[in-house]
Amino acid sequence: VSELTRRKDALLIDIASVRNLLSPIRRVPVEILSEIFELSCLPDNGIVTASHDIVRRTTTLSKVCVAWRNASISTPRLW
Repeated sequence: VSELTRRKDALLIDIASVRNLLSPIRRVPVEILSEIFELSCLPDNGIVTASHDIVRRTTTLSKVCVAWRNASISTPRLW
């Protein structure tokens, strides 16, 4: 029974991984992700001040997954 439980748990992890691969967000081009990141991180007036915590927001985005990290790093305006 414990072996079956272990195999079931492993299969559930595999299913979750496949679902993640099929997620629509994975098909969004890097250019679009970069635009979304800029809109979400930069202030509305486009002027970055010390009070606007762009680094914290950008760092948070870059920790979501490898694709988001690559997109955020390749967006110079965020850094």
